[in-house]
Order: sequence, then structure tokens, then C-alpha cells
Amino acid sequence: MFQVRGQFDVKMDAKGRVALPARLRERIVAASEGLVLTHYEGCIQGFTASRWRKMERRFLGVSPFDRASRAFLLAFVAGAAEVTLDASGRINIPPALRRQAGLDKQCVVLSYLGTLEIWNPDRLLVAQGAAASTLQETGGLDGFLAYDPDDDGADL
Repeated sequence: MFQVRGQFDVKMDAKGRVALPARLRERIVAASEGLVLTHYEGCIQGFTASRWRKMERRFLGVSPFDRASRAFLLAFVAGAAEVTLDASGRINIPPALRRQAGLDKQCVVLSYLGTLEIWNPDRLLVAQGAAASTLQETGGLDGFLAYDPDDDGADL
């Protein structure tokens, strides 16, 4: 898993290639893994291949005959695509994922908690505004302990 925090403005070329920020690219290369990209809530989410395999093992436990489970599998899992970094440190986002996320030339890459997201800048602003409103309406995470004081484990 990689752990890079930040928001980065990037450009996508006409072939759907996005150059990842250097810090993020270095961590992915160091992990010797490709990425799995999928569409979720208006953006492209990216996970290391090993993290995706762990998630897939959990996905195997959902019933394909349950309507909510089937909807999840169809919306999140079925459209996933494996990508690798090319020699220039770019990933090629498949056309179907680009269309779903409304990606064009200007993109924003978010990296947090060992995952990355690629957003259309306008959609990101709308999503961040909606998230801020939800936090204000619900009182946020008032009862959430951001870290476990007894956790001596390794950092992400």
C-alpha cells in the first residue's frame, strides 16, 4: 500500500493518460504493483492490486442474487480495470471509466488513506460542498476517535 497525502492538479492527454504526481508515482513503483481503477460516487478510485485482491475476497461473500449486493457488484466491481504505470509515470484511464467520471483534460488527483481518487474539478467541488453540508447537518464525527492511543502498530 502507498501512503501519500495531497491534492494535485493534473492534465489528461487525448489518449486518457494521466501523469501521477512524483511522490505518488514513487510509492506505487516502490510497491511494485499496478493499480485497479473503478468508478464510485462520481470519481475514479484507485487501489493497489494487493489491496484490491483483499477487497475482492470480501466481495466474494456477497450474494449475486440479493438486489443490493448485485447493484454493488455491477456498479463498483464489474467495471474495474487494472492499469500499470508506463515509462513516463502515467496511467491510462479506460474510456468507460473516463465517461462515468466525466473526466476531460483537467483532473484532480486526491491521495489519502492509501487510496487515490481522480476527479473532474467541477464534480469535486460539488462533492466537497455536499460533504461539508452533511458534516454540518449530522454533527460530523463527534464520537469518532481519530486514533487509538493504544495502537503501537506501524504507520500505513
